Amino acid sequence: MSVARLSEVRLEYFEHGSGPETIVFVHGYQASARIWHGVQQALPADRYRSIAINNRGAGASDAPPAESDFTVQKFAQDAHELVAQLGLRDITLVGHSMGGATVAQLAVDHPELLKDLVLLDPASPNGREMPDAELERFLDDRMSARRAQIARGGGGDGIDASGAGADAEQMRLLIADINAAPERRLRGSMRSMLQLRLGARVKALPMPVLLAAGDQDAIIPLANMLASWAMYPPGTGLHVWHGVGHSPNLDCPLEVAALLRRFVEETVTRRQVASR
Repeated sequence: MSVARLSEVRLEYFEHGSGPETIVFVHGYQASARIWHGVQQALPADRYRSIAINNRGAGASDAPPAESDFTVQKFAQDAHELVAQLGLRDITLVGHSMGGATVAQLAVDHPELLKDLVLLDPASPNGREMPDAELERFLDDRMSARRAQIARGGGGDGIDASGAGADAEQMRLLIADINAAPERRLRGSMRSMLQLRLGARVKALPMPVLLAAGDQDAIIPLANMLASWAMYPPGTGLHVWHGVGHSPNLDCPLEVAALLRRFVEETVTRRQVASR
């Protein structure tokens, strides 16, 4: 675990490996960087350097005082600052769930930093239309449901549905991070995610893009993810795991790592060679 001091917050991140390929992982709504542990461990350390970021308000990262401190734009800004501070370029940027919206924002703002982009069960880049009063009721309901889930001892983001491929200790630590997430982070980030309107911008992304998902995702159904996939550039890859839910990074981390390797080492490399 390492901590970087950025312009607004201190950000915790987990680093693994020292290879020439660099992957930056961004977690979702209630989760933390620990959701990527199994995937990071499955990537060969001599070929991949991976950085899993704890967004502000997650793990040991700073949690500013206001809901407005937690937005897709703020998360993307923090990730960009960390990438710049570490001197990283030509990165593979990977986002899960709401992290898919965060990496989309970073990709459209700073495409020059990315070698390629991977979206894992991602939130839509175009959010959802919802009147203000309905949005506030929706957020209140989500917070009530979260408190009830914590009282039952469950995790969030579909994590308690399986976690079949995750290390038991890492699952315990991840669920502790989820339960400790401040409500201001969750309310602010959910509001921001629903109000996101990036569809026109992601359509013009210049780097190779891959969307991967589980067909049993109950949080973001496959039909919704296919609608998101259609917003990305022509030629965007699509991979669907059968029988997998919202968190393939927990349910089948070895398969996620293998997919990332194929994409980086074969698909992206072929495109680079063809463009020369």
